[in-house]
Amino acid sequence: MKLTTLILLVTSIQLSARTFGQGININEKKAPISKVFEDIRKQTGFTFVYAESILDNAKTVSINVHNATLEEALKACFQDQPFTWSILERAIVVKLKENADPAKANATDTVPVKHYIDIHGKVTDSLGRPLSGVSVTVKGLRKGTTTDAEGNFTVLVKDERSVLVFSMIGYSAKNITVGNLQQLSITLIEASSDLNDVVITGYQNQSRRLSGSSTATVDIKSASIQPVASFDQMLQGQAPGLNVKTGSGQPGRASDVVIRGKGSINGSTDPLYIVDGIQVQARDFQSMNPMDFETVTVLKDGASEGLYGSRGANGVIVVTTKKGREGQMAVTYTGQLGFSKLPPGKLKTMSGPQHVDFEMNIAGNPYGWTPAQADSLRKINFDWETALFRSAQMQEHQLSFSGGNNKTKYFSSLSYLDQDGILLNTSLRRYTGRFNIEHTLNNFKFGTNIAGGWSKIRNVKEGNENFTPLNTILWALPYEVPYTSTGQYTVSIQGVGNWTNPFEDVNRNMGHTYYTKAYGNGFVEYKFPFIKDLTWRSNFGGDYTQTETFSITNNGTQEADHDGQNTSPMWGQGNLSQGLTKQFRYTITNSLSYKQSFGAEGQHHLNASVYHETVRTQSSGFGYTGFGLLNPYPNAAGLVAGTTTNGYIPQINNIVFTPDYGLVSFFGIVDYVYLHKLMLSGSVRRDGSSRLSPDHRWVNYGGISGAYILSEEQFLHNNPVISLLKVKASYGTVGNQEGIGDFPYLQQYASGTFGGGSSLGIAAFGNKNLKWETRTTFNTGFEIGLFKNRVTANLEYYNSVTNNLFFSLTAPATSGGPGQVLGNAGSMRNRGFEASVNLAVVHNSDFDWNIAANYSLNRNVILSLPLGQQSQLYHKYQILQVGKPFNSFYLDRFQGVDPNTGKAIYLKADGKTITNTYDPNDRVTLGTSDAPFNGGINNSLRYKTFNLSFLWVYSYGNFVYNYARTQVEIPGYSSAGFSTNGLTAWTKPGQITSFPSMNDPFKQNTTRYLENDNFWRLRNVMLTWNLPQQYCRRLKINSFQLFFQGQNLWTLFKLQAFDPEVSITNSSTTNSNADITGAQYPPLRSYSFGATINF
Repeated sequence: MKLTTLILLVTSIQLSARTFGQGININEKKAPISKVFEDIRKQTGFTFVYAESILDNAKTVSINVHNATLEEALKACFQDQPFTWSILERAIVVKLKENADPAKANATDTVPVKHYIDIHGKVTDSLGRPLSGVSVTVKGLRKGTTTDAEGNFTVLVKDERSVLVFSMIGYSAKNITVGNLQQLSITLIEASSDLNDVVITGYQNQSRRLSGSSTATVDIKSASIQPVASFDQMLQGQAPGLNVKTGSGQPGRASDVVIRGKGSINGSTDPLYIVDGIQVQARDFQSMNPMDFETVTVLKDGASEGLYGSRGANGVIVVTTKKGREGQMAVTYTGQLGFSKLPPGKLKTMSGPQHVDFEMNIAGNPYGWTPAQADSLRKINFDWETALFRSAQMQEHQLSFSGGNNKTKYFSSLSYLDQDGILLNTSLRRYTGRFNIEHTLNNFKFGTNIAGGWSKIRNVKEGNENFTPLNTILWALPYEVPYTSTGQYTVSIQGVGNWTNPFEDVNRNMGHTYYTKAYGNGFVEYKFPFIKDLTWRSNFGGDYTQTETFSITNNGTQEADHDGQNTSPMWGQGNLSQGLTKQFRYTITNSLSYKQSFGAEGQHHLNASVYHETVRTQSSGFGYTGFGLLNPYPNAAGLVAGTTTNGYIPQINNIVFTPDYGLVSFFGIVDYVYLHKLMLSGSVRRDGSSRLSPDHRWVNYGGISGAYILSEEQFLHNNPVISLLKVKASYGTVGNQEGIGDFPYLQQYASGTFGGGSSLGIAAFGNKNLKWETRTTFNTGFEIGLFKNRVTANLEYYNSVTNNLFFSLTAPATSGGPGQVLGNAGSMRNRGFEASVNLAVVHNSDFDWNIAANYSLNRNVILSLPLGQQSQLYHKYQILQVGKPFNSFYLDRFQGVDPNTGKAIYLKADGKTITNTYDPNDRVTLGTSDAPFNGGINNSLRYKTFNLSFLWVYSYGNFVYNYARTQVEIPGYSSAGFSTNGLTAWTKPGQITSFPSMNDPFKQNTTRYLENDNFWRLRNVMLTWNLPQQYCRRLKINSFQLFFQGQNLWTLFKLQAFDPEVSITNSSTTNSNADITGAQYPPLRSYSFGATINF
């Protein structure tokens, strides 16, 4: 809060000084007259108009005025000078006196003011609304003005050849040659609108109108100020085919992102992230500032993904950061304050009185309470969930600077994010900085983008972790309290072997992670003067990531006692773990590009490029776990020296010394356009990876796409209804080499012990025949625009097949190794349909209403398995079966409870017979955990200076195994926190219930805990208000905006859990969101209020 106060105070002082300062104050001695001109311009906003060379006649100026009027200041400035001056609108016109020596200025520069042309005009936006504060300058001269509150301007120019430059932050600059016009009407287009007309692939830019590939652009402008710490969460519901599950509300935690279905079983399914040409990982976004991002493009089909070859099989998300724009320096501050809280969940546990009654009447009184004791316990009802979760504060601040001229442009920013988690003692602190600059010098253009970030995360264990506060909250007994009467942490009647106090864990046994991120690139571009339109470009990018982890279990805590009882005695005296990993990746890309138009009136356009790229990655890591925290320090100094006598010998772990992993690529791209209505594009790429054996290291990929704009044909040209009709198709192949380690073709060893001594053992078998997974995709669709694009739609169909799937194949038992070897076998298909519709319901100068909706359907099916198998068991509750989707469940079908016996009843495999005998042979293949249907609906309304937007997201058609629910419904756990469902447990004949008798043998692998995971969520609501421009002018600022927003305000779902968005973060299976283990950090319900000021 101190930082917030400081920034607001500084802002207030600046505004006060600029708004209420009276008169002109200048004190200069023997200063150049140009310096005095600049002082007057800064204090008044008046611009000086003069020919450059006449200042050669000027004398130095000594001036001392205080609280002077403009006229008084000008008289003092021009005293004893060979100039005359006059005021025209907001310009001060300076010329030589008639008796001055004109020889010192050339004939052109000394044209009298009366020969200048007086240009008037008005600047508006695309809706015809006047734009105030637009900079209007004469190119090459120090002449200019700004538009008034109605968008009007007046400026003097020398002649008809003069060029006026119109620029404003957030809009694309426009250059206009005056010609014979003296009254101009100028329309500026929002910069984001221009960017949305371009497909940015990371290697080249294409016209979206002519592109035949399947891509989507995410509107990052408004999403970037959402109070979430990881950028990937902002992508949810923004584009068809982009399936995002946040899964966790822990600050900084990355989301699960899948593009057009999962195409691998054992390899990675994560998309490739590219930021300014540099490959990064999803977790890196927690140390990046999303407000630095300019564009986000999603590449979804084989033709566009194929540009990245072996890295593009899971789709590509391309991010570009902001660049400077021509014009005076603009300073922008954005700040917001907010809070988050726990949304209501569906998994309910019993209250104190309920649990006592349950123990006494249903569960068989496990603790043997007497009636008096039970009555006493009924008076206690402690809500562990409410006490352990809190209302968490957040604040975020960013300051950015941008500007430049026609030669040099720059953008820089600083940001700070302080976000507390809703669980006690969880938080994220993040600092970032960025500097982007580019410069043009004759035929050369060069620049650099440099950024860095540092973050500290205080986190809690999630996922498949039993004794974590996120689980022990559920298992706590509601008639116990966290502290004793003396302030000590309560030890539950359950015993530390079964439960540890979550308050003690979050206060004494937490950990933290430090992330350091530095990345950037530099480029040089040269346009050959002797071969028109031939350009050479060289890019060098580097990415460095350092991760430091720390966790501690203090001696004397319940968790230490639990570890001592259940792991080994040396863990019982406290333990501490630290780790350090480093990774550096560099990318060098060289390209040669040629553009040419030919034929009559240039109806043919050709763009051809060839590339050579090298990517190298090096990683190292080290970690240890120390035992015996007997010294009074909560860090490594608290550890005692380990000896064979005391047994506190540290364990060395996380040793990573990976030799360089390299990828070398040669590729080419050709685009051809005919009459701006027919486009063909093709690419060929050859990749070589050090991950695979020399025999299978090099692979060729390629893609082709085409588009035909029918609306450009004569029979549809200028049609009053159809403004755009385009058909498109693409085909391409890509590869996947992620998620299998760096050298799986080599046999790998790990250190161990044997016979009391150190040894080496086989950790993984090598397979020299291992190949890439290969994904081939066909895509087709059409785009249509109606009523001058008031209605636009994009419909697409795709068919994608992955061959040579990575599979763990059985190795001979005599091999002496781990029993499995990674190989290629099987295939899988993803086939689907996508639609996006944009509707401008109302569109006028005072009111806008726009709706953007998207829908995705993906059908996944396994086509083949190793050795001709039709099925094989997969993880705990699932099966891989030919003809069925990946991540299909394989369970007995629970049919309820026999009212006469209280036993669970099941449906046998024949689908007809009911039995109360559980038989694993009755398991059948059921639905998948991967939702086939996903989408989003965004409404945006504007009334004058107010804007309201709200985003809905939805997902349906999948199931989740609720393992967390089993942990509070297993009859053997009735002495711990228990689900309220247990209150309906069968107790007498004739009782109708779905909860079996507490004496019935408990079976997990049934559909009793398979739940529907459909949800409909109000993801984001944002209300903004913009200060009218006439008031901004009085405050000497460009714009001022206030905003209020809310995240996850309402969710409709049935899953008995904290939240329906289940991800691999809180699942126990690879590439699966199949189950909830219980350690689920709920997504946050957040509210924030902030402001953006442009100076």
